[in-house]
Amino acid sequence: MPLDVGEIVGDRYRVVKLLGQGGMGAVYRTWDTRLNRPVALKEMTPQPGLDDSMLIQLRQQFEQEAQILATLTHPNLVRVTDYFSWGGNEYLVMDFVEGESLADLIQREGAQTEAQVVAWADQLLHALAYCHQQGVLHRDIKPQNIIVTPEGKALLVDFGLVKLWNPGDPETRTVMRGAGTPEYAPPEQYDLGSGHTDPRSDIYSVGATLYQALTGKVPPTATQRMASPDSFVPPRGINAQVSPATEAAVLKALEIAMDHRFQSADEMAKGLSGSPPLPTDMSGQAAWEEARPFSVPESEPGPPDGQKKGRGLLLGLGGVGLALVAVACLAVVAVTVLVGLYIIGSSNDSADLTTPAQPTATRPPTSTPGEEGGPIIFEDDFDSSTSGWEVGEYDIGDVGYGDGVYFVTSAEQASTMWGVAYRSFDNLAIEVYATQISAGPDNNTAYGVVCREQGDGDGYYLRIAGDGYYSIFRAVGGESEPLVDWTSSTAIRKGQATNHIRVICNGSTLALFVNGLFLDEVEDGTFAAGDIALTATTFEDVKTEVHFDDLVVRSP
Repeated sequence: MPLDVGEIVGDRYRVVKLLGQGGMGAVYRTWDTRLNRPVALKEMTPQPGLDDSMLIQLRQQFEQEAQILATLTHPNLVRVTDYFSWGGNEYLVMDFVEGESLADLIQREGAQTEAQVVAWADQLLHALAYCHQQGVLHRDIKPQNIIVTPEGKALLVDFGLVKLWNPGDPETRTVMRGAGTPEYAPPEQYDLGSGHTDPRSDIYSVGATLYQALTGKVPPTATQRMASPDSFVPPRGINAQVSPATEAAVLKALEIAMDHRFQSADEMAKGLSGSPPLPTDMSGQAAWEEARPFSVPESEPGPPDGQKKGRGLLLGLGGVGLALVAVACLAVVAVTVLVGLYIIGSSNDSADLTTPAQPTATRPPTSTPGEEGGPIIFEDDFDSSTSGWEVGEYDIGDVGYGDGVYFVTSAEQASTMWGVAYRSFDNLAIEVYATQISAGPDNNTAYGVVCREQGDGDGYYLRIAGDGYYSIFRAVGGESEPLVDWTSSTAIRKGQATNHIRVICNGSTLALFVNGLFLDEVEDGTFAAGDIALTATTFEDVKTEVHFDDLVVRSP
């Protein structure tokens, strides 16, 4: 039964108010009659019907919690000051914090602003990093266990499922192992067999908490997501004001596979710190979404026999309709920044946009080292349409999920489409299988990988073509130049074929491999980090569609 208001507990703590009650305990606001200050009193009240051995284990768990939490000191953790037994129950005394739970805040106001959520997340993740450094896992992070003070400070409370984590003995677990809150608990927390929890389990719960704070919606449980992947809607599908970078961080934290999540609280904090501010003009954001296609003037002549057609590109905001603008007008348009036109050509001279490029001599491929590279950072077989990649239908192409693949379609001549992963990387090696599904009769296409994509098309484009060519381009500030111009290679399978593409972006080194053979590399230090994307282009009047599968991102 609940404690009565005015009742003295442990000959010291006078009950003022019941703050909350759950299946296995209650929390009261009480008055410490010895020190004359308000405190929070947590009472363990096990569910009826538990056998004696379970009750003993639960009491031991509660005592362990007190001993552990008493050692923790952090500005975003509630301090534990006392532990005792009284009247057959166990009690934990904590500092009383003025404020309300994040759950109540969301229920009253709905989705919170991105800036505020990211600020709270930074505080909580630093507190969590401190706990993990002490070998302590929380295992029940959720909006109900986060207190927001009137000053906007976020504090993590209620370590009711806390356990000591020993990295050398991942099988250690508490007797309350499966008792997490389903919507916020990772799948491994329910594993009673050979699985284990570690700091990445708390990362999942933080991701679920941020999901609710950003959308106002409770995420589906991990088991629901596994049984019905379509039940999970990414944050931007509910709240379009969430930036792609913040969504990417939340989705990474919510990965079902532990190895695909952020590997530490510090890493997640860094991932969120790179989130861009919200756009003040949402019409501009919509225009940016439409700006994804590249295009080139339709007056570009075809190549002479035996020559590769020039692959100059024109980037403009969607709907502007300037694909036919003459090159002579571009200098005037460039002054008009709000129009957002950028030239991306095959040389620094914009006049070269209408000149077909002469290919370099065929370069013989060389064998690539047998090493696969470093540990896997991220992988995707595209079986689930909720893995976070861009999905969109645009005027001259589209990107999205197919039957176990990610597709990129370029529907108009000289238009380039790309779909981003909404993630952030610095040094990496990307491997992916790319299959050209459709193309024009000359297979005059381009497809491959973009690394260090900057959110506006800038980045490094490492591509191959259906007619056996490859190139490495750099796009920066709306203009591009070939770092390695279009070159033919016998390593590339032509036509409607599958090629295994491997790209390395490591420091200033950019390298391209195809089907296990080294093609080329170049040095460039323009971009240090960014997103990854998959891209396709047609240079004929026939649609090009490319399917990507079994993508793996590793440390180089």
